[in-house]
Amino acid sequence: MENGEVLGGRFRLEERLGRGGFGVVWRATDTTIDRAVAVKVLLAEHATDREAVSRFVREARTAGGLNNPHIVTVYDYGWTAAGSGRIPYLVMELVRGRALSEVLKDGQPDHARGLRWIRHVGKALDAAHRSGIVHRDIKPENVMVTEAAEGERAKVLDFGIARLVTQTVRLTSTGNVVGTVPYLAPECWSGGVVDGRADLYALGVMLYELCTGARPFRASSAAEYMYKHLEEVPPRVRSKDPALADLVARLLAKRPEDRPAGAAEVVELLRAVRPGMLRPDDPSPEQLRRRADRAWQHGAAGEPAQAVEILTGLVPDFARICGPADPRTLRTCHDLALWLARDGSPGAAVALLDELTQAPGAAAQARADARRDLAHWQREVARHGPGRPRTLSLGALLGGAQGG
Repeated sequence: MENGEVLGGRFRLEERLGRGGFGVVWRATDTTIDRAVAVKVLLAEHATDREAVSRFVREARTAGGLNNPHIVTVYDYGWTAAGSGRIPYLVMELVRGRALSEVLKDGQPDHARGLRWIRHVGKALDAAHRSGIVHRDIKPENVMVTEAAEGERAKVLDFGIARLVTQTVRLTSTGNVVGTVPYLAPECWSGGVVDGRADLYALGVMLYELCTGARPFRASSAAEYMYKHLEEVPPRVRSKDPALADLVARLLAKRPEDRPAGAAEVVELLRAVRPGMLRPDDPSPEQLRRRADRAWQHGAAGEPAQAVEILTGLVPDFARICGPADPRTLRTCHDLALWLARDGSPGAAVALLDELTQAPGAAAQARADARRDLAHWQREVARHGPGRPRTLSLGALLGGAQGG
């Protein structure tokens, strides 16, 4: 193929955009309607490979039947002369952007952006699965990040090895598994029936990669990857929101039935996730909770001043790592108020409890608990006075944390 060549009497090749293992992608113009398109042409050396040709044609027929803003649109396909034979070509939407694999080479993207891209891929998978199609090769190379009128958008491409959800995985004629080994679900290695939950596993691998900068498994051979996918459990993602770590763990479950039921469920769960990853030296929420428990033990042992000191330092960490409105953060503030009162500063405790009754995002029960203790310590202040003055406002405790 050369610049200026016209395929099918309609698609004029203008610029070679890239080459993959099976085809070359060109920027082209659909001369019939003067539209910029992308044309993927099967490499000539694969023209006699029936498996490669079938994969190529399947992509046209599969993706051509899907209509979703997060799936690259296939417009047409045809055949062109090459030597003494013919090779197929595929006409697609021209996506101006970069493959997610290229984006990741620049380092980890902003976490909120990464979660949004994964949601977009989830929407694409939901559309495919609802149409009875399993993609089977979800990976960063097959996700394009592009600018659209409504903002940045991720789009899925390459349905070349897709199968109907009822079909059984098979080996290729060369004895290889179908797909990309770092992203293949355990059931893809065992030759069993594969459904959309295999795509969700691959989505989990990508999500892990976006969160940590590395895949959950590293291996030097397909055999080693097979063992790790089948047997090893990767370290948990250290996110500020434990719901994200739980979701990644579910997506990477060894058994399909332990994963989310469908892509739509994954999209909804991701909508509720609070973005942000822990730094390598950050304590986990569980470690913070254990420190708070130790503070309470100091107070119960007659050392309220020690409890106040520990909790005053913990609240900003809870707010930064778990979120200012997280129940664990607000519960720690409540504990701090109680030990302030017992350490001779009931007036400061009343002020902090009063703020907790109005804290944005606080659960109804947390507000009720704060009102109950506020009423008690207001009566104590009325009887005995406010005690030692201290300035510990909720806004200062939580606001200072958010800058960390």
